[in-house]
Amino acid sequence: MNTDCKQFTPIGTRGGKEARRFQPMPELTIEQYDALKSDISVHGILVPIVIDQYDRVLDGHNRFRIAAELKIDCPRKVHHVADDDEAADLAVSLNCARRHLTREQVREVIAAELARRPGDSDRAIARRVGCDHKTVGAVRSGEVPQVPKLDTTTMTRDEALRSTAKAKKAMVDARDQLVFQAITALTNKISAAEIVMAFTAVMRSMEVDGMDTEHVLRDYVFTPVIDWLMDPQTTEEYRAHWDHELFLPLAEADRQNLLAMMAGAR
Repeated sequence: MNTDCKQFTPIGTRGGKEARRFQPMPELTIEQYDALKSDISVHGILVPIVIDQYDRVLDGHNRFRIAAELKIDCPRKVHHVADDDEAADLAVSLNCARRHLTREQVREVIAAELARRPGDSDRAIARRVGCDHKTVGAVRSGEVPQVPKLDTTTMTRDEALRSTAKAKKAMVDARDQLVFQAITALTNKISAAEIVMAFTAVMRSMEVDGMDTEHVLRDYVFTPVIDWLMDPQTTEEYRAHWDHELFLPLAEADRQNLLAMMAGAR
């Protein structure tokens, strides 16, 4: 993966606004791309891409490209951004939340963010990428990570069935908890983008060393909630809670505490 800032360089203009390629993720392998294309050819684009008000793709570059190749409709959601920095920040957060990245790939995204925004704190970059701030600090200092030990525990069939049932209930409970936290934030005028960044940090922190669990959390807990948050209608649904003269906004300290709690900070 290229860790310089070229993933955010200008690629032309559209409507008087400089168009930039907001793609912080490593390229898919040929096998991964072909598998995604095959699935889309059968089922279509199930998850809309996210674009900003200038039609710049923030999330879903591969889906967008495949839809063009197959000449099929590509549903999209528009998320208004204040500037290019917010567009790039949101691209990092959304892509890290959706894509199953290895630890090394996460470190590469962190390195790219350190190059793009070297003045940002470890915690700020950690929120965007969805990892622990200590990991950002380690990348910043050039520290080499240790290889985690693999879990070699074996289970009987009955133990596996009980474990699966318990895991399914835990995922439903976790998804409900995310929705509850999101509604609390939305009704206090915290943006969907900020909530997504917080939830991405939670997803990374819940990864279990030596076990391929991140994709399960992503697909069945976080992705449905993130899709719901990125739908403009979701914010509109809760606008009435804060879009009136009697609304009392949270103090900045309380606002940051709420976001930190949602991101799993202790």
